[in-house]
Amino acid sequence: MKLFAISLRNLRVRRVSTALTTLSILLGTALLAALWLLIDQTNRRYNASAAGFKAIVGPKEGAPLALVLNTVYNLGISPGIVPVSVYKELHDRRELRYAIPQARGDTYLGFPVIGTTDEMFSKFRRGEYGELKFAAGRPFKLGHEEFMQVAADLASGKIKPGHAHDHAHDHEHDHSVPGHTHDDPWHEAVIGAEVARRGKLGIDDWITPVHGAENDPDPHVHEESKCKIVGVLAPTRTPLDASIFIPLSTFLTMDRHDDAVRQANGEAQVALSAIIVDSIAHLGANWLRREFQTRADAQVAWTTFEVSELLRLVGNATDVLRVVSWLVLLVAAVSIAVALYNTMNERRREIAIMRALGARRGQILAIILLEAVVIALIGGVLGVLACHVAAWGLADVVLDRTGVFIDWAAFTRQELGLILAVGVLGGLAGALPALKGSRTQVADNLAPTS
Repeated sequence: MKLFAISLRNLRVRRVSTALTTLSILLGTALLAALWLLIDQTNRRYNASAAGFKAIVGPKEGAPLALVLNTVYNLGISPGIVPVSVYKELHDRRELRYAIPQARGDTYLGFPVIGTTDEMFSKFRRGEYGELKFAAGRPFKLGHEEFMQVAADLASGKIKPGHAHDHAHDHEHDHSVPGHTHDDPWHEAVIGAEVARRGKLGIDDWITPVHGAENDPDPHVHEESKCKIVGVLAPTRTPLDASIFIPLSTFLTMDRHDDAVRQANGEAQVALSAIIVDSIAHLGANWLRREFQTRADAQVAWTTFEVSELLRLVGNATDVLRVVSWLVLLVAAVSIAVALYNTMNERRREIAIMRALGARRGQILAIILLEAVVIALIGGVLGVLACHVAAWGLADVVLDRTGVFIDWAAFTRQELGLILAVGVLGGLAGALPALKGSRTQVADNLAPTS
């Protein structure tokens, strides 16, 4: 214990050198801890976000990964369209738990507006996380049969884009929103928790979808398709939190959505962006993917496979950053060695006096080694703490840019191992100065230095 106290006193005496050396360790540790935190959180969030999306059926054009990124993570743009006949076929299959249609392309406050049916709330299951829960309100109502009738009316020309409210259920008019009906199920919306938080929205507020992306040079505001918020989803810490869901009937009949009806297999059909599928069999999604490889109307993205490939690519890139991070720590360790080694000449008389008073060489060696280890451990602990403080401060920025929620309070055993590894690295760095100090000759260094 006395040796440790002496080491701390020596560090306090050289507080400037100690602080600078500790800072270098702190920066290296923080960089490596931040990298590990981002990798771990990204893997967890991407896998958690994919729960419930066992397979995604989408247009034949485009890469399966692009389909997954757009449908699951709200990244990029929809790669194309898939005919509603594919959706009807999948919805009727008994080996599938659900087949839920989606149409994309519009936004509100930068959040994607997704047209779907109420099966997104009644049938969709996020694996072990269960169904989507509501923090407030309720889901909108648009069942499969009603959507299929709307699709048939669109294909036949009975309903035309831009006239959604003309074909909705007949209720009393709400004069606060011209052209809309009170409690009109075609003009209702369910929003994610992040949309509610950042947009400061709640039940009975209104959203007005905008055609295209947020930065579209020629945006078209869908005044004819304003939707009242009837439900706010509970937080999931996935891209679902940053999503807005409206009835698919409303989405397809918006103004400028004339491409919602396309010719497919020689007949007019409603076009969808994607179909979310969950199979009863464990490998059902892969079987479905193989089946659609020979079809011309759609393709199937096996979400588990695509996410694994994505994380593998990300992992290859982060391997380089790992090496850089360890190099930073190695340089920091060298700075410990240099700082301690340079003090040995100044401390020769001090060490000689300690030896004259009975201190053994092993004790001198231990004191200097302890100084190196203490500097490294303090820098390691502060580095990990700095990483989590930065994650707390930048969590919203990372969520906005990547869609990944960073849990800043998620400390891991890996970080404890990192701190211990930094301590060992510090001890190794202090070995040479410690050996030099322990070999200080008593008789030659007792005289005062000039």
